[in-house]
Amino acid sequence: MKDKKETLKGRKIIIYARVSTEEQKGTLSTQVAAIKKGLKDLGIKQVPEVFQEQASGTKIDRPELRKAVEAAMNSKKPAAIVVRDIQRLSRDPYDLGVIYSPLRDANTPVVSINEPVVLGTRKVPQPAADLLAPILVAAGGSEVSTRLVQTMQGVERSAAKGIFAGTPLSLFPDEPLEPRRELIRLVDAGVRQVEGSRRLGKSTSWWRKNLATINKYREAGVLDDWLEAIDLIRAYEQEKGEGKGPKAGVKMKIVRRMTSGYLANPLDPRVSKPTQEDLDEYFFNFNKYKPKRSK
Repeated sequence: MKDKKETLKGRKIIIYARVSTEEQKGTLSTQVAAIKKGLKDLGIKQVPEVFQEQASGTKIDRPELRKAVEAAMNSKKPAAIVVRDIQRLSRDPYDLGVIYSPLRDANTPVVSINEPVVLGTRKVPQPAADLLAPILVAAGGSEVSTRLVQTMQGVERSAAKGIFAGTPLSLFPDEPLEPRRELIRLVDAGVRQVEGSRRLGKSTSWWRKNLATINKYREAGVLDDWLEAIDLIRAYEQEKGEGKGPKAGVKMKIVRRMTSGYLANPLDPRVSKPTQEDLDEYFFNFNKYKPKRSK
C-alpha cells in the first residue's frame, strides 16, 4: 500500500469530518483536531480546507460531503480528502463506492488517518485498501443495522404492552383546568386561535396541534374515551405526584409509562383505555413494570 505521506505530498488537503447525531455535534472539533494531529505526525504542514457536518452516514446526499468532493475535484492543484476513519464517508459499502467513484476517476485519493487505508485511483490503484475499506464500512453498518433492528423490536414489544416509545403526553396536573377540554370549550364558543392560545397560556402551535388531534379522535368516535382517560390519569397525578419531569417519582413514572400507549394513540388496536384498577396495579406493583435492563 502506498505510504500516506507520499500520497499526500504536494496535494491540497481537504478534511471531511462527520458525526451522526445532534448530541455528538460538539465533538466535531475533536474529530478535526485528531485529523490535523495525524497530518502533523505525517509531516504535512499546509493548512487544510475543512468540511464538517452532523448527518447520518446512511445518507448519501450530505451538503458538506458534497462540497468537499466538489472542492477536491475542482481544485487546480491535485487534492486528497482526509478522514479520521473511512466510516465518516459512509456507513454503507455500496454507497461508499458511489461516493468514491468520481474521486477515483479524478485521481483524488481518500486517506484515513486512523486506519491503514489509502483508497486507490485510476493512476495509482490500491487493491488492498480498496478491498479493506468496504469491509470496515460494512462492519460499522452491520452494527448500526443491528441496533436499529433491536430498537424496532423493543418498540413492538412495548407497544404490545401499551407502552409508547417517546415522551409521554403532558397532562398539566398543576393547572386548575385541563387545557384540552378548555380548548374544546373555547372553540365551541367561537374563540379563535390567537385569543384562545392567549387565554390558555399556550402557543399557537400547541393550539393547532391539539385541535387537529381532537378533531381526528372526534371523527373516529374515541374522543370522549380519550379525554376521560386523560382526566383519570391527571387526577391520579394530582393525588400521587407528577409522573413526568424532574419531580416525577418512580411509581408515577411507571403509571405514565404503562398508559402512554393509549394516550398517544387511542386508535391503536393493541392498547386499551386504562381504568382506575389499572392505575392502582401499576402504582402499587411498580416493580413488576420497570423496564428490563439489557445485560
